[in-house]
Amino acid sequence: MTGPRLKSLIVENFRSLRGKVVIPLDAQVVLIHGTNGMGKTSVLSALELGLTGKIAHLAADGEGYKSYLTTLDSGGGSISLATSAPHCEGGRTEGILKFNDGTFTPTPLLDARDGRFFAERCYLPQATLGRLLEIYDDQKTDSTSPLTLFVKELLGLDPLDALVDGLDPAFNVTRIRRIAPDYRRAEMLKTSLQEQVGKSDRSIAAATTEAEARRARINEILGNIGGNAPLIVTDETDLSAIRADIRSAQDEDRGLSDLSRRRSELRGLLERWQSLPSDDASRDIAEKERADQAASNSFMLWRSDERMGNALDRAIDSARSAFSDVPSLDDGPEKARSEALRRAAGEETLLESLLATHAAATENIEKLNAVVQRSSSRIEELNKDLAGSAEDARSLATALAGVVPHIHGETCPVCDRDFAQQDVGPLSSHIAAKIASLTSEAGRLQALAAARAEESARLSAAQRDLLGAGNGQLSPEDVATYTVRKAQMADLTQQLRNLEAVAQEGVRLLAASAGARQTLVLARRRDELSVSMLPEIETAVQAALGQSPSVYPEIEGALNEAARATEAKIAAAERVSSLRIEALAELDSRIRDLEKLRTLQSERDRDQKRLTDVEKALKNVETSRGHAKKVSEAADTVRSEIVKKVFSTSLNKVWRDLFVRLAPSEQFVPAFRLPTGSGGKVEAILETLHRSGKASGSPGAMLSQGNLNTAALTLFLALHLSVPVRMPWLVLDDPVQSMDDVHTAQFAALLRTLAKGMDRQVIIAVHERALFDYLTLELSPAFPGDSLIAVEITRNFEGHAIATPRAFTFEEDRAIAA
Repeated sequence: MTGPRLKSLIVENFRSLRGKVVIPLDAQVVLIHGTNGMGKTSVLSALELGLTGKIAHLAADGEGYKSYLTTLDSGGGSISLATSAPHCEGGRTEGILKFNDGTFTPTPLLDARDGRFFAERCYLPQATLGRLLEIYDDQKTDSTSPLTLFVKELLGLDPLDALVDGLDPAFNVTRIRRIAPDYRRAEMLKTSLQEQVGKSDRSIAAATTEAEARRARINEILGNIGGNAPLIVTDETDLSAIRADIRSAQDEDRGLSDLSRRRSELRGLLERWQSLPSDDASRDIAEKERADQAASNSFMLWRSDERMGNALDRAIDSARSAFSDVPSLDDGPEKARSEALRRAAGEETLLESLLATHAAATENIEKLNAVVQRSSSRIEELNKDLAGSAEDARSLATALAGVVPHIHGETCPVCDRDFAQQDVGPLSSHIAAKIASLTSEAGRLQALAAARAEESARLSAAQRDLLGAGNGQLSPEDVATYTVRKAQMADLTQQLRNLEAVAQEGVRLLAASAGARQTLVLARRRDELSVSMLPEIETAVQAALGQSPSVYPEIEGALNEAARATEAKIAAAERVSSLRIEALAELDSRIRDLEKLRTLQSERDRDQKRLTDVEKALKNVETSRGHAKKVSEAADTVRSEIVKKVFSTSLNKVWRDLFVRLAPSEQFVPAFRLPTGSGGKVEAILETLHRSGKASGSPGAMLSQGNLNTAALTLFLALHLSVPVRMPWLVLDDPVQSMDDVHTAQFAALLRTLAKGMDRQVIIAVHERALFDYLTLELSPAFPGDSLIAVEITRNFEGHAIATPRAFTFEEDRAIAA
């Protein structure tokens, strides 16, 4: 064999292969046999992992399969694959994989490119065989099915495809935008510049209109301000000079601040005057003083009455002697009474609860003491009954039972005396009666012991309860004190409840006294404030109106009139000042409008120049697109001619020869049809041809299941043989499915040709014993240097996988030679 050969595979705890399995591979043909579930597919999967680092047909569904490679409850495993020489210059001679339930660390023997080639062209797993035609005939929207990709690789169309694909965007502006962001940006820039130029034109027109309207507004404001020489703004007017004139006139307006200060003073005086109490409060102060004295006397009379306030005061003082935080009568009759009642009632409830707890604890202690006394007496009685030993009685009964078998006649086996002399019956009957008596006595004593244990437990429980029963008891002194204090609190509570109406009357009298006092205070305060404010009012009204407030019926009227006159003067001054401020603001806006017009015009000119440059660049791109279309069309024509010429005379011929060799009686032969789609793209499609040459349906529609498997197998071998040899390995997992004996014999001959005539190292796994023996015979070494290894996968009684290899070498048939 000219290329490197797979030498050995070591698998440990991988999938169904529990334990360490060593499989020799250093032969031209390797046959692997195992019944279903023994692990022959796992051996080939381990071989694929050692070469490529993944299981291709499982990896298509994601990386989840890596978590289930480890044999159950083994903790981890490994795969080691060795070759006789590096696959390529600088390549590896060993592929290693370590894994467990959480990690997956591959060091494959092949790189990614060679690993993909092996998975597609050198290894046919059992899971893929049944779906091979379906996989290869999967037509995708982008014409990149596995079969189409292989056709391109076989015919060397990649350079032409690259050229056509590279120039394809020239036929569609959308694709040019996708692969050439600068072109998209140029188009967007052109559109943006066009929009910007139009926007600038509109902005210039709008700014011009706004500037003219502002000039008219400025002239209107200047006319309303008036003056000796009204100002007029034109396009040639010096706006700075007009602004300076308005500011100089604005600085001369000093009277407005004086008027504003006077208005504030008048408003303050008016508010202070209106905040004074009403005139009614200041009328007849003597009458209010008498009402105040009468209300105060009524309250004092109520407080000194023995049945009214004095009684309530005494009850509250009694409560305050017990509870220092209770309010006094001066804090409010009802407030003090309610709080004292609440505290007294709460204290009464608390004392009642403590006394009730004491009574319950005392009663419980009496009951427990009675239990202790009864249990102690009962235990003493039981102890007297148990003076004899139950255990001794039982032991004696057992001893006598052991003597019974040794009694023969009436002679005692212990003392050798003749029991017949006693004249009380046979010796055996006497011993049996004694044993029965002792047994009955032992049972009675045991019952008494159980009763004593029960009574002891009851005594212990009662004594234990006595330890905690005294927690709720009070001392005699506390019982006496709490009983008296409870009666006192009950009496105080009743007194306070009976005095509720008295407290309500006290609240009413106290409120009436406070109201009379407040009325008197307000009347005195208005007189004092009104006298102090009159000089200020006189000065302010005189300044605003030029006359005294005394000419008005009321002070408030004079203040209101002065405020109205001041407001009128301020409004007139503010109008002129506002017009000047508005004129200055409009002049500033006019200056900005003119500057904005100049800026907009400059930006518009700049954008127009950039737009011209971009339009010229896009025109150059269109010229280049025309050249690219011509080159792409020429390359597409050359590609189509290569496909039509090469494909039908190469790959179809190999597949047909292989299929006819394995299924010589089948009338429909699978083949490739290579239509050229739009744009000259290659799309490989599977069909069948009748022996007459007439095209028919797909293989799935025209072939039986057996011949369909044959078509899939021969398609894989045709694809393997149609490309240059990159690695001399061919691995097949149980390829003979639904084949009859003729197909099997032809397949064996084909394998022999591949192994011995085309220098392939063939590794095949089968599950049928008869087929394994047949292939061992058919593929046995036929010349010096030829070799065969047959490996059987089994399991021992512990469930560990066992690989049993047998090596076959060439042996000359001397009988025929002779």
